[in-house]
Amino acid sequence: MAEGLKFNDEVSHALKMAYQTPDIVSARGQVIASLKLQNGLKVLDIGSGPGLLAKDISQHIGPTGSVVGVDMADNMVESAKQLCADAVNVTFEQGDAMSLPFADNSFDSVVSTQVYEYVPDLNAALFEFARVLRPGGRGVIVDTDWAFPYWSAVDVDCRDRIIHAWKQHCAQESVPMRLAGAIKSASLQLSKVEALPIMNIEYNDKNFSYWLSKIIASFAIDRNGVTNKDSEAWLAGIESLEKKGEYFFCINRYLFEVTK
Repeated sequence: MAEGLKFNDEVSHALKMAYQTPDIVSARGQVIASLKLQNGLKVLDIGSGPGLLAKDISQHIGPTGSVVGVDMADNMVESAKQLCADAVNVTFEQGDAMSLPFADNSFDSVVSTQVYEYVPDLNAALFEFARVLRPGGRGVIVDTDWAFPYWSAVDVDCRDRIIHAWKQHCAQESVPMRLAGAIKSASLQLSKVEALPIMNIEYNDKNFSYWLSKIIASFAIDRNGVTNKDSEAWLAGIESLEKKGEYFFCINRYLFEVTK
């Protein structure tokens, strides 16, 4: 059963750092390209997090366009507001992906990255996505398949227990497999699906998996029999693999392009 990831200051910092790694900067570029942005568009970012994607979008829609970011976490909303303080065409507010505080057909484009694995009702969330997107509008959805991360380890049993515990952080660990059906049920047209793998063969603070490992190690403690000592040993094992040049990490995210 999903227990949810708590966005305390430590987790929020690690996420912000992870989202600034070249791995995720590149992925954001693919999202921007898929949105096919133009001057004057009104864009909604569902689950806007620290505001990095919204800030990037604002630079592609001109001063007559606008971006609205919505997120459940107060500290994420505040962090995003600080990041985009100088962007006159970006605003943020707190809101629920399953009950968006906007009128029907309000946006030319809607984007949601790393959100739907966390919502308890995927169909309700996709209905809301479709509801606020105007007819003819374009949307992009990106989510991770958390069921199959590939991570080298010194102690495979310890790693497996930690990764199994981590799966409790989301409501649906394999949401990409359900997205096509949910998109169709929401009366959206699926135009493209693309895999966005993240692969690291080095373990340092310039790589996504470095920050992800810190978040996972902390979350896993006291879940699935994982102790603080287990988490420390797992991270130490990763460090030892890095020193020997044997580190490997890979996980798949999936990008879905839709129209209404």
